[in-house]
Amino acid sequence: MIAVFTSLKPGANETLENQRMSNTSDYRGGDIQLNRSKPTGLPFKKPLYGLPPYQYTGDVVLMVVYEADEATIREVLPRELEPLPGNAVAMCFFLCPDVTGMGPHNFAMPCIPVRYRDFSGQFVPYLYTSTDASLACYREIQGWPGVLGETEIIERDGSVQARVVRKEREIIRATVQVGGETITTLDFLPVILYKEIPSFDGRTCDAAYFVASTSRLTNLNFKAGGGELSFPDSGDDPIARLKPLKIINALYGTLDDFYPESIRVLE
Repeated sequence: MIAVFTSLKPGANETLENQRMSNTSDYRGGDIQLNRSKPTGLPFKKPLYGLPPYQYTGDVVLMVVYEADEATIREVLPRELEPLPGNAVAMCFFLCPDVTGMGPHNFAMPCIPVRYRDFSGQFVPYLYTSTDASLACYREIQGWPGVLGETEIIERDGSVQARVVRKEREIIRATVQVGGETITTLDFLPVILYKEIPSFDGRTCDAAYFVASTSRLTNLNFKAGGGELSFPDSGDDPIARLKPLKIINALYGTLDDFYPESIRVLE
């Protein structure tokens, strides 16, 4: 398997550690009480999503792994990240019927295996998701540049078809054939998140940092195969930069995901 399906083996000084907020100071203004240990997001009276960790149950997943042009991969990465050898991209389509804190939704995203100094992980440069709650959560907590879009996965005539539709345009389309032995274990690289909050003057940022997060994947049931992927009507959506040069493999099946199981601040 390629790097995106290979787990990192941290050394003694690279153990992923759970981070916990320890400042419990309260702040009160009017009738709204703010507590750093129990953030509620905005608006205060009606948060769009609950706090992590999130339990995903019964996800339907299609992943198409392919080689892309190194120059276009570098265009979508922060300068601190270096693509791993092979220039792989894993385009992932998810149907999520049961997610704590966010509710049911569907989403799609490319995952790119990368290196940050001596730490290997994968980076998500774009994301399409189907609900307000998941859009706000993925942007504000994970830092992913998400937009609204509908992800569909359909089994038809012995093949699996997936697509992403945004503003009545078919942004991404994939068709694969899978079969053979059932795959019940997969190791994924940690996801490297880059979060930046700009300042009011637009010249600096109030906060910016890299975080590595891992999932606990259970109840995996996948089949492997191959197929094709294209960007039929991407318009000005920048994800079309990541066009496939060569399809490597595909995986289709179901899983449960507890995210994040652990996190580590890199910088």
